[in-house]
Formats: sequence, C-alpha cells, structure tokens
Amino acid sequence: METIPKDECQKIGYLQKPHGIQGEVVLQLEPGYAASVEEEPIFFLEIDGLLVPYFLQAEGIRFRSNETALLHFDWIEDDIQARKICGLSVYLKQEDILIEDAELSLHALVGYQLFDTKIGLIGSVERVDDYSGNLIFQLKYKGQEILIPFNEDFLVRIDEEKQEIELECPQGIFDLN
Repeated sequence: METIPKDECQKIGYLQKPHGIQGEVVLQLEPGYAASVEEEPIFFLEIDGLLVPYFLQAEGIRFRSNETALLHFDWIEDDIQARKICGLSVYLKQEDILIEDAELSLHALVGYQLFDTKIGLIGSVERVDDYSGNLIFQLKYKGQEILIPFNEDFLVRIDEEKQEIELECPQGIFDLN
C-alpha cells in the first residue's frame, strides 16, 4: 500500500468519538482549520505511523462548531466500525490548508530558520505539532532530530520577511534531545 509522506501533510486534529449508529465520527479540529476541511473530500488518518487516505461520503461533513465537525467516511457504516478509527490523528495535504485569519499561524512557521539567543542558528523548522495545547517545533540540529517546545515566554522575535524565529530556549534543552 502506498501512502503520502507525512512531511507533505499537516495534522489538523483527531477523531474523538463515534456520533450515533450510522458510522459518523466527531473530528476535533485544531484551531484555524475549519475552512480547510469544508470542501475537502479526502482526509489522511495516521494508522501505525502511515497516512492512509479516507474519502468522505457525499454530504459527509457537518460542522457543530469551529472546533468540531461530524464526518461520515465511505465504508464506515456503523458505530462499531467508527469506534475502530477513533483516536486517530487526521491530516490534510499542506497544499489544501487554508490560513483562516491574517495573523501568522504557528503551523505556517514550517520552513522558518530557528535561532537561540545563546547558540545562534539551530536549524529549519520541519514540523509544528500540537500535543494537548503544547506546541512543539521539530527540526534537525547537528544531524539529530530535536523537539523544541514553543512558549510565548521563550519568544524573542519573529521576522516574517526573513522567515526567522528567535527563542531564548531553556537551559539544557539541547542536552535532552
């Protein structure tokens, strides 16, 4: 089975729970992705580390709020099948992501150069993940993949024109990775 590479996609949320008995599931969206899923017929679910395409039925999406939507995928026909996919992360292709507001989205920081006030250039942000509201930058530093937590208290500057982020990282953070 051929799947799409993760670096071509962006996590937009996860499947929270079944809704009713007809196979619908509740999609819990990360902030700012409601417009991106409105017209999207293909979602990618992360199964065993691979992104597997799932197609919506006609009229297969209903919004409950800006944070949740009800999805009805092809081949998911009852609550038993719906339960099997609950808890899975949901991705869209990066090219299908729409930025909803004019403010800089943290997920739009992929590709920015990350600097530390003491060390200097760390590397290019390869991915931004959200772990229960905790944003993490993933990048390579000295040939190793590292994870840097993002907290506004660490932020020194963001330069959109130069695509640079400068953080004052906590002491010892690079020793943990």
